[in-house]
Amino acid sequence: MNGLYVIEGHAQNWREAISQTAEELYRHGCVDDEFYEKCCEREENYPTGLTESCPVAIPHASKEYVIKQAICVLRLAESVKFRSMSDVDTEIDIRYVINLALLDDSEHIKIISQVITCLKDHAFLEKMDSLSGDELRNFLIDHFFKGLS
Repeated sequence: MNGLYVIEGHAQNWREAISQTAEELYRHGCVDDEFYEKCCEREENYPTGLTESCPVAIPHASKEYVIKQAICVLRLAESVKFRSMSDVDTEIDIRYVINLALLDDSEHIKIISQVITCLKDHAFLEKMDSLSGDELRNFLIDHFFKGLS
């Protein structure tokens, strides 16, 4: 894994939230200039909002728009609505957007599995809320990539 970036901000809607993460990944040379639009297209067809109790969305685009692997986590000051992964007709309030820019399909599955395992733990989410930006980055690196090469 090349990098994990943590940013904090405000967004009016899910597109703006994805835009912030895609711009950060682009700025670091991780994705090409089509990545943002492809994330939005995918989000429209396959929503990535988790649950009310886990206010996280995990947007991503396919690997052909990725230059080098990275993850960008956006912590929002106020939540925005994303459609639910489990019920596309339901919108849920999201406070964290974890945008995945991954090249390796098998690693993609491992990382998503590890991220979701972490996010199922309510104490993990509470810890995410309590940390500063740099602390959050180190915490997420330690947990998201635990056991991965």
